[in-house]
Parts: sequence; C-alpha cells; structure tokens
Amino acid sequence: MSIVAIGATETVDPLRLLGFEVIKVGKKPNAEEVENIVSKILENRVALLEGEIYSAVRERLNQVTSIMKEPPLVVVIPSSDKASTNRLEELYSRLSLAVGVRLKWVTKG
Repeated sequence: MSIVAIGATETVDPLRLLGFEVIKVGKKPNAEEVENIVSKILENRVALLEGEIYSAVRERLNQVTSIMKEPPLVVVIPSSDKASTNRLEELYSRLSLAVGVRLKWVTKG
C-alpha cells in the first residue's frame, strides 16, 4: 500500500521514518499546485493532508473522487502551527444536509 503525507509545516517530516512519501508544499497553493497535489493523492491509496492543505484542495478533490469506484483514503491532520482542523464543522454541515435540518450544535461547559 502506498501512503503519502502532504503538508506545509514540519509536522509531516517525521512520517518519513515510517516509510511515508513526504511532500512539502506552500501554505497557500495556487491552481497548478492544487492540481499537482490532487494527482499525487490519486497516485496513492492513502493520503495524509494537513488541514490547511486539505482546505485548499477539498473542492477539486471532491470533484475527482466523486466519480471514482475506489477513491484513496484521505486523512486530515492538524499542523504544528494550528492545533485543530475545521473538519468538525464540515462534518456538522454534511450531517445537517443529509438529514435535511440544521442540527443543534451543543457544547459542553
């Protein structure tokens, strides 16, 4: 199985020790870089992406993978610069869309 880690910070560097192919990109990829990142993801079975990189390629990646029979597994990881991702908000939006109503956002505290 081929695995690639794509990020803009040093967060992905240690993954080389585990045998991952590591690709460093800029924090704000342009259109050509987005295409290169998406093609690299599609060449592999599993891709680890830093949250900011995923945000930049999400739309294009969804366009391409929506027609694939077996798309690669994409795992979003937080970078060392920002300790969280916006995946929870994205999941909340998708679940709300799936059930047809805006779900209530409950916080503990």
